[in-house]
Parts: sequence; structure tokens; C-alpha cells
Amino acid sequence: MENKYKKRILFLGMPDMAIICLSKLVAEGFNIVGVVPPHFTEATYGLMCNFTKSLRLPLITYERTMDELDFIHKVRQLDADIAVVCSYNKKFPPELLKTVKGGFVNCHPSLLPDYRGANPYSNVIINNEKETGITLHFMDEKFDTGNIIAQKKVNIENKETMGTLFNRMNYLCAEFLSEFLKNFEQNTDVVSMPQPQGEFKKAPAIDSRNMRNFIDWDKDAAYIDRFVRALNPFISAMTNFRGVFLKVYSAEISDKKVKEEPGTICHVKDTLGVATGSGVLYIKSLQFGSYMISDAKSFIEKFKPQIGEKLGK
Repeated sequence: MENKYKKRILFLGMPDMAIICLSKLVAEGFNIVGVVPPHFTEATYGLMCNFTKSLRLPLITYERTMDELDFIHKVRQLDADIAVVCSYNKKFPPELLKTVKGGFVNCHPSLLPDYRGANPYSNVIINNEKETGITLHFMDEKFDTGNIIAQKKVNIENKETMGTLFNRMNYLCAEFLSEFLKNFEQNTDVVSMPQPQGEFKKAPAIDSRNMRNFIDWDKDAAYIDRFVRALNPFISAMTNFRGVFLKVYSAEISDKKVKEEPGTICHVKDTLGVATGSGVLYIKSLQFGSYMISDAKSFIEKFKPQIGEKLGK
């Protein structure tokens, strides 16, 4: 199928954002001249390679680092007019950034300069933000600090989860990127503005390796509810019960005052009520150990947790 647009585009990305955006660009007839998947040591490498091959697009890979002469040469030979990046976990060396005449444009899922980092999705929910968005910006040698080209805002819904926000943002990014590239087809002189200097809200990674996905029962119930939603479903908010990991997937909250210490079970009928620093978190669905995923009622029937037992690290 002949491409509708002529500008030569280099695409770099990691699933799932990359798959959604690349699908959109190919369907609309953009001229993708090469795709750079994540490094082969990444879990998503095979997925991105297989998807790229299914679209009959050329793969451009590197052995160890992105400043390898062979890789730089392959990218330069593509003679791309512009490069677009949809989720990538490595800094781009200056040698690579010079290979594409129109520069490298990144799609970042926050309103920069706030929430630079690996996980804007979770952090905006945890911090009770009312809106977030997509930023298109030129890439430099640091993460998420290049000149801003354009931004689009989106509201954060009342019961938003990481999963629902992730999906909405990925499709918004695909639409935004398509609009930008259509404009670039007509005018390659892209206007951008430097990001302001100073300290801004951050978006660090949250996972079990850094223990940041463990519930702090000393926090109030409203905060813990946001924390649970912010990690559902890709990371999972964790605690433990009887020495076994317990993942909390959904919950409800109450400002009811209880005498039990934070992390103590205070209710065991239909839902599992846990005292917090302020209020009660009623767990609705969970995973106990490696296999049992259930609603709280089934968990209570099988394991018979008792009022007074404690959850925690």
C-alpha cells in the first residue's frame, strides 16, 4: 500500500504505547522508514519486533548501546525527516540525536515540566490531581527536559485506575501524534518553547523492587484508595497477611472512626475492613499468594481472617 504522506519517519518505542501509536500512524498512511524496538534484554523486545514485522516495517536494532557506530550509521542511512518516540527507557546519546534533521519528538504522558519520570500515570492519581495530559517535546540528552512543542489536557476521573488512564492516554497520544505529523508534512519549521527551570512534581517508578508498591496503613483511607487504584492492574498495591503477600485490587472507604491501630482488621463480613491512619479501607477484590484471586467474601470464607489480625510489610 502506498503511503499517503511523504515525510520519512523513524519510530522508536516500547509497548503498549508504541504499538497503539504505530498502528495509528501506519493505518493513516505515514511513511515509517524504520522502527527501533527496546533493547533485546527488555521483556517487551520480542513483542515489539514481532509487531513491527507484521506491519512489514524495517527493524533497526543495536547490540549494547545506542551510540554504537553501526547503529548510528544505520539510522543516518534512513535519511529520516523526523523521529518520534513513544515510551523508551534509555537516554539518547548526542550522536543519535544528530542523525535526524527534524529532531526526535517524544510523547510524554504528563503536563511537563510536572511529572517527569517513568510513571506519570500512577503518580498523578496518588497525588489526587484533577487533570493530566500529553506533552510533545523535542528530546535532549536528559529525560523529559527538551523544548515543549504542544500539550493536551485530560481530566482524571473520580474512580480512575492506572489501567483506565493508561488506555485513555495512549489513544490520546496516538491522535495527538497524528495531528502533529500531518502539520509537519506541510511545515517542517516546528515551533517549541524551553521548559521552565526549577523543582517540579516527579514521577518515579513504583514497583516491588523499590518497595514503593507496599501500602502504608498509617496513611488515611482516601490516600490508600487512590494508591490502590493508581497501581491497578499493572503493578498492584501490596501488603501481607499471615506472612503471605496480599495484593489489593479494589476497595471502598469510610471515614468511620475505629479503635484499632492502622493495618488492623476491623471488619470481616462480605468485605475486609482494615483500619488506617484515618478511616477504614474496605477491600473488595484481592489476590492472596500466587494463585488465589477473588472477591473479599470468598477470601473471608476460605481463610477466616479475624478481627484484630494485622496486615503490613
